[in-house]
Amino acid sequence: MADNATRSPERAYTERLIFMIMIVALSAFMHGARAAVICVISTVSAMLSDALCCFVRKIEYDPKDTAVIFWGLSAGMMMPVSVSFWAAAMSAVVCIIVGKHFFGSSDNILFCPPAISTAFMIICYPAQMLYFPKFGEIYPVFGNYDGILTRSAEYSLQLGYTPSANIWDTLLGFTAGPIGTIYGIVLIVCGICLAVRRKNSPAAMISCLVTVGVLAFFFPRAKYGAWDSVFYELFSGYLLFGTVFLCAEPYRLPQKISARIIYGAVLGYVTMMFRIYGRTEGGFLFALLIVTALTDCFDRFVDNLAYWRKTYFSSFEKNKTRVQSGEIKLSDTQELVIPKKYRYNTPPIDGKIKKQTGRYRKNRRDYHGKQ
Repeated sequence: MADNATRSPERAYTERLIFMIMIVALSAFMHGARAAVICVISTVSAMLSDALCCFVRKIEYDPKDTAVIFWGLSAGMMMPVSVSFWAAAMSAVVCIIVGKHFFGSSDNILFCPPAISTAFMIICYPAQMLYFPKFGEIYPVFGNYDGILTRSAEYSLQLGYTPSANIWDTLLGFTAGPIGTIYGIVLIVCGICLAVRRKNSPAAMISCLVTVGVLAFFFPRAKYGAWDSVFYELFSGYLLFGTVFLCAEPYRLPQKISARIIYGAVLGYVTMMFRIYGRTEGGFLFALLIVTALTDCFDRFVDNLAYWRKTYFSSFEKNKTRVQSGEIKLSDTQELVIPKKYRYNTPPIDGKIKKQTGRYRKNRRDYHGKQ
């Protein structure tokens, strides 16, 4: 059964925006006003791009479309506070043009739009996306920055080292990283609140995080042990932010609970494959692009599994019980019934044609007449 997040995408996006604005305010307090300016530029650029695309396509523009606002703000929150203004605007433009209008509209999106734009920026402009100011240093809104940019915890794990920030600094966000992805405790609280209010999918979130944790334990990348690897894998990069806000995308979330569990597990597995064998940061985003494109496959897989279990497995168990009780014998002739789902142009069981069309009868008379 679909939850409220699936039935009402607009309300789900609105509540997400409330939590995200609080995170932006926290980031502006911790890292300076430039963090809020980057997010505002990204959001406004997304809205302007949407209006321009609607004008070109000659469709009605909805300025209150919360999905566009959410996507623009998400793209901004996944960028460093040191990113240039033009890069923030470009990310939002790519997010809306490619993520939304290239596939038709919000109802037809195939990939998560913020994941498209952020992955594009990481590949094309790594110097803009993968370097961050140190914690405690305020990056000016205008003017030059006198400090030295550093790399994130995900980069340290990629090199096989344990990140320098301790556990509490990582949980509280006292570390280098994108604007909205470094506040571990805050993101966990946001995820719990959204799940309690049924504006998010706890099945998808938990299965994704559990899968990442299990793989990080058995295949650790941190230098000092498996448990350190589990902690830093969960609280580094875009994983926690994406799991809370992006992977449960209302327009792309599977409908059934079991399908969501499979969806989250596959997302966590592909994320770890990108992290272990990949050559760049942001493995979660690339995994999200792949897995969200297969969302319908998870629902179809669950439907087919339930159908085959009901049609064939249950029938086998029933006949097995009847054989054991002596109700039927193994030598009895059993009629093979093909389910309606797989009945194409199969002939009747007795091999006789029950009904002949007029065209068939005419062709048959012409053939015998020539003989």
